[in-house]
Amino acid sequence: FLTILSILGAIGLLLVLIVVHEAGHFFAARFFGMQTPVVGLGLPFFGPTWTLAKYKDVEFRFHPVLLGAYVAIPEMDDESANTEEFNITLARPKRSFPAWQRMIVSFAGPGANFIFAFFLAIMAVTFVGVPKEFFIMQINPAATAEVKSLLKKGDQLIKLDGQLIKSQYEFINNLKQKANQSVNLWVQRSVGQNEGQYCIQGTVKTNAEGRLNIILATGSQFGKVEGIPVVAHIQWGWKYFVEWFSYCVNAIALLFASLFHIGQHRVKAEDVHGVLVATDMIAKFIRQNASSVFQWGALFSIELGIFNLIPILPLDGGHMLFQASEIISGGRKLNKFREYVAQAGLTAILLLAFLIIFNDLRYMLFVKH
Repeated sequence: FLTILSILGAIGLLLVLIVVHEAGHFFAARFFGMQTPVVGLGLPFFGPTWTLAKYKDVEFRFHPVLLGAYVAIPEMDDESANTEEFNITLARPKRSFPAWQRMIVSFAGPGANFIFAFFLAIMAVTFVGVPKEFFIMQINPAATAEVKSLLKKGDQLIKLDGQLIKSQYEFINNLKQKANQSVNLWVQRSVGQNEGQYCIQGTVKTNAEGRLNIILATGSQFGKVEGIPVVAHIQWGWKYFVEWFSYCVNAIALLFASLFHIGQHRVKAEDVHGVLVATDMIAKFIRQNASSVFQWGALFSIELGIFNLIPILPLDGGHMLFQASEIISGGRKLNKFREYVAQAGLTAILLLAFLIIFNDLRYMLFVKH
């Protein structure tokens, strides 16, 4: 029963992130006076369509395949502009809007995801608190010999150069400011299960990037935020958001670097997954710790926003690229070239979708069990 609830909760979370994305487009379009005749929950191309309500000039539709959401904006130059495909009758003739306004509407979807992730970070700080323990989860093979000799997996980080370590973000940021310098670390190490703990102090040198090549994880101890409540919550929420945003950017950059065989660390094709595996993974964490929904919700909201900013059609980033070129060229829309780019982009996304579906099904049917 708990498993079913956690899976439903994970699916609901992913659907909320999509609705937030579309809400960004909706409110930005309404702000500039664009028509938004239809708002839909679910995929419009599968199964029946039900009209739930109509408010002024907006019709709210529901589709039983709840794997997405959409907003029809006929005055945009994207796929939502096709009124015949959505069976839409406009209340008034279409107007022409400047490229910069359409560009803001395109960005508003990813922007809404980023704002929502920041909001979830503040909620995590407010209702869960901030971690009080930081452990070494892994020491990378690229770490220096002195790092490997001083530190071990499972060590709890206590101090950096005499200062208490209060967050992963501060620890990583402070290291970056001390590239190619020696830093003093205090760690606490457990000996067996019931044999006690002892502290270790030592000096190690960072590399040229200000890293020690270790991966950290937070412990189970969380505490209240120190300082003025609202101000401190926003500050810590921002730290969380920046940390999670950096993580997502690095993950997506690693994926694209792997496609072009750039760098030493590469993502294998079989490791690229989508909604099915993401839902299963989120459900597991929700069962273990319900408060983790804030972090996972923020991470997936950021990833959804960043992915949509990739400059290929039909993603928002692709529309923004052509809208920017329209601004630079003084109004030329390059419609013919846009069609070719859109076809190529759609083909690439469909290939990626097939790969993700194949990997997800293989994992759920064979690897997971």
